[in-house]
Amino acid sequence: MAPKRGKTSPTVKDEVMEDVKPELEDIVMAPPPGSEHLGQALDDFLRSRKAPNSRRILHRLLGILHPNNLRAAAHELRYNKPQWSDDNTTPAQYRAHWRVQASKIVGCKEDAFPEPVINALRGFLWPGCLDTQRGEHLAWLVKVPAFVTRAWRAASDALDEVSELDGGVGTEIDGGKVDDKELLGRMRMTVDPFAPPEKRQRHFLTLEDNVSAANRIPKEYDMVMTPDDQPIHVFSDVRENTAAAAARAAARLAAERALAGRGSGENQLSLPHDEFVLEGAVSEKFDVRPASVTDEAYRATHLRRIEEATKKTRVMGDVKGPQRTVPLPKARNITQRLDGKEDVKEKAERLEKPLLEDRLMGLFERQSLWSFKQLVAETRQPAVWLKEVLTELAVLNRRGPNTGMYVLKEEYRRRGA
Repeated sequence: MAPKRGKTSPTVKDEVMEDVKPELEDIVMAPPPGSEHLGQALDDFLRSRKAPNSRRILHRLLGILHPNNLRAAAHELRYNKPQWSDDNTTPAQYRAHWRVQASKIVGCKEDAFPEPVINALRGFLWPGCLDTQRGEHLAWLVKVPAFVTRAWRAASDALDEVSELDGGVGTEIDGGKVDDKELLGRMRMTVDPFAPPEKRQRHFLTLEDNVSAANRIPKEYDMVMTPDDQPIHVFSDVRENTAAAAARAAARLAAERALAGRGSGENQLSLPHDEFVLEGAVSEKFDVRPASVTDEAYRATHLRRIEEATKKTRVMGDVKGPQRTVPLPKARNITQRLDGKEDVKEKAERLEKPLLEDRLMGLFERQSLWSFKQLVAETRQPAVWLKEVLTELAVLNRRGPNTGMYVLKEEYRRRGA
């Protein structure tokens, strides 16, 4: 049902179209990927208004879904709200600018767009935003042994080489036939209604014969479920046939042309390099383990793993030919004095025992407590000889506040007093 047009509606429409038409005349291009639902809602809206040139207006409305056109029109029209900012290119900001520019193209107010158009605009995937349409899908997180991963990777590389030799013709998986040689394995699930709830379902993994035989690994595996309450989500790169992927390809093409000197990439929207798609939430976690530890293939695999872990990475061998032995540098060859003189260590001359005893007694008259290091520095005697004489005159404190200090024996202190 077309909305009622008052007397002021044609005037507003003509006035807005006359002001906006020159600026938005060039915004006619192919609709971006993923805008089919929004295009259908806009087509129904324009038909209900019985607007002239509805097909051209529809193409212009879909054309400003491209961020480059949306940005260019925002700078040319110079409307007050909202203001364009290259630092704030969120989906909500894109939608706000699109509503303002679309209302000027159609010649109506922003609140004139019906609910189907608003809902389709919210569901449109703008470049640079996270695609969460598959966020509620459930996924399994399966941890497989390293040797199984290597076997699958080798099989995948072999298939890629065969595909290149065949001219790049891939094998259809969804709705097509898949050769058994191209399968990596099969998963089986059994249900026992009489078992406890935690053991009611069991999961098994069976590798294909060509995969297990070529890599000499076990064929049968058990998938053990591991409980985990922590929420985990699965992400992937930008999926094809979306607006984000098309905008990234356009930005890459514009950058290549700018580098080649065939064009300018000043008006191109700079997209983030790391774009991801939310593929789903992890509902179950599994650990893949060999079904039998007594399997010959598993024993051989385990033996190879032990050999690889214990294999020496550094070996010593005989070097033939003349060899040159270079001695390690000494400390005196590394450090040198500024005056050019060599450091000559003075040898301590050993005093006679009576002279050393007199010197020690003089030191203990100066102060009552001495450490062995202090006594060596004061007497300049060999440590072994000093300790031998010192044990006859002093006692070493082994506990208390003066631990490690020497003090005169009691009989020498009385004699001195």
